[in-house]
Amino acid sequence: MADRLNVTDLDFDTIKTNLKTFLKQQSEFSDYDFEGAGLSVLLDILAYNTHYNAYYMNMLANESFLDSALLRNSVVSHAKKYGYTPRSTKAPLAKINFTVNSLSSTPGSLTLPKGYIFLSNLIDSKSYNYITLEDTTVSKTGNNFVFNSVSIYEGTLVNYSYTHSQATNPKQIFLIPDENIDTTTLKVTVRQSLANLNSVVYNLNTDALTIDPTSTVYYLQEGQNGKYEIYFGDNILGKKIPDGGVVTLNYLTTNGSASNKANNFIATNTIGGFNNFTVSSVLAAAGGSEKESVDEIKFAAPLQFTSQNRAVTKNDYIKLIQQKYPQFEAVTVWGGEENDPPVYGKVFIAAKPRLGFEITEAQKEFVKEEIIKPISILTVTPEIIDVDYNYLKIISKVYYDPTKTISNLNNLKTSVETQITNFCEDNLNTFNSIFKSSLLKTEIDNLDKSIISNEIDLFLTKKFRPDLTNTNSYILDFGVALDKGTTVDNLYSNPEFTMLDEDGISRQCFFEEVPSSFTGVESITVTNPGINFSTTPTIEIVGDGQGATASATIVNGKLSKIIVTNPGVGYTTATVRITGGGGTLAAASAVLEGRFGQLRIIYYKPDEVTNENTKVILNSGKNNGVMGSIDYVLGKIYINEFNPLAVANAFGEISVNIRPKITVISSIQNKMLAFDVEDPTSVVVEVYKI
Repeated sequence: MADRLNVTDLDFDTIKTNLKTFLKQQSEFSDYDFEGAGLSVLLDILAYNTHYNAYYMNMLANESFLDSALLRNSVVSHAKKYGYTPRSTKAPLAKINFTVNSLSSTPGSLTLPKGYIFLSNLIDSKSYNYITLEDTTVSKTGNNFVFNSVSIYEGTLVNYSYTHSQATNPKQIFLIPDENIDTTTLKVTVRQSLANLNSVVYNLNTDALTIDPTSTVYYLQEGQNGKYEIYFGDNILGKKIPDGGVVTLNYLTTNGSASNKANNFIATNTIGGFNNFTVSSVLAAAGGSEKESVDEIKFAAPLQFTSQNRAVTKNDYIKLIQQKYPQFEAVTVWGGEENDPPVYGKVFIAAKPRLGFEITEAQKEFVKEEIIKPISILTVTPEIIDVDYNYLKIISKVYYDPTKTISNLNNLKTSVETQITNFCEDNLNTFNSIFKSSLLKTEIDNLDKSIISNEIDLFLTKKFRPDLTNTNSYILDFGVALDKGTTVDNLYSNPEFTMLDEDGISRQCFFEEVPSSFTGVESITVTNPGINFSTTPTIEIVGDGQGATASATIVNGKLSKIIVTNPGVGYTTATVRITGGGGTLAAASAVLEGRFGQLRIIYYKPDEVTNENTKVILNSGKNNGVMGSIDYVLGKIYINEFNPLAVANAFGEISVNIRPKITVISSIQNKMLAFDVEDPTSVVVEVYKI
């Protein structure tokens, strides 16, 4: 009896070979020449047919599951089971101040109409139309009509109307023909008939539990070929559209992220008969994004189903915010119980925009009120706080053998700069990131076989905007231990800021670090007073120095304080041991004198004799010019009673730069390790021949 046909091999050649083997095992074809006979053609047809069917069934099985589906239509269909609608293309948003000069002081008002067009500056050799999405009316101020912080969006307004026929469209599904629609701008109105001019606004529904048979809502879904569709209720879950009703769609089509960063605009038409305009940028265009990709849909749909469009866990908040507000590149969330100090009943949110590093108060308010509050737990109050950036600056020294490469020094330098930039962009500018200088050094070493070795020098930068009208104190919290500088290599600031000296003369000033050179034990902090002490315990200071001693004071059986009686010398670490006295649980920690440095302000003026610039300490007669301190262990810089008159920076920012103690730097909560690709000082590469 012939063996059974092997059905596990599905490629064409193997199928044909299996068919021939099967037939040869039968007596009728035992001596048959399959290669030279016409039966070979029939075997080809059978093999091809089997192969096609196997491929079809394999693909059909793939597309039947969300994890393995490849076609967008299949992925979108699976996402519908989770109640998930893929995000559409998103239009960039810019804000401008728009002033119209009427050349007259006659009182009046002026309306900036919906759909008014502003033309952007060139982005990749192309200008884009930015338009208003709503009417804005202002009253005249003097001769001018001033429209402040007007929101404008890139794209073109589109309007479509459909007359509903129950006979031809019983499911009330209406196709939106433009694939590049920004669905967040979609406005849907319904009239009862062509003759009825009264229209009713229908709103997008995302929660079936909130509607009834009279609710004027519509539903949104992605249909075939990537185009969106809207549909309406059935008089149970939302109001049904009447037969002969007129559905009108008004929305924006956009180029997505193509015009992000546009920051100069001109008005293109007269308004109210006026044509004397001034347009100034308030917020550069940002937030434009492309339609949600297949991989993003596959990742997001199950997560939304799990959260049921409610924010309970941290991941719920992060995913829902990113889905509904794609202008944010990175989002982090932590509960009030995790905060320092704890704040119960709150959830804290920090976000980095896709462009730049700051989000506006208007963006915070929109996200909090329109996105977070509707989905958060009633008893939890959301609070959006600013990201606390640590900007990373890298100085790389590369040593290479010129005989082992065809690249010249400049080309090698450019390659290293590009490698560092790519490494930082891949690993930084997001929350919960970790920078490891050892990994970067390895990548630089592997960049070119001529590179013998390389060294990396790191600086962390804090930027702050001082108040130029009032005296204030500031705390710069780096969140990591800082390296104590030397007299020739220490903290520096830029750019210069203007302050008055003792004689009332304006000086261009900088910050300067004055490291402490002492290494004794400065003080001892009681961290736990303990219990049941009957006598004074013995205090022992153990470390790598010598000579430090201290004595304790007991009050009501507890350790009240510890006084340093001799600071000793040579300590870089010190531990406090408490023994005797009959008590338990007491603990204390030592504060070394070298833990703190001083901060002062300096400026330079020409020497009266040599005419060379000489460093001068500002207000040196007051506490030797000291106006702040540095806690190297906690990584904090304290600036006291600071009152500059001006800052030589378009943003009014002062940057304070200092080395971290460690080369593995991480970020938590709202702290972010950032890399500013627009800052030419972020990467400095020095190349040396050996």
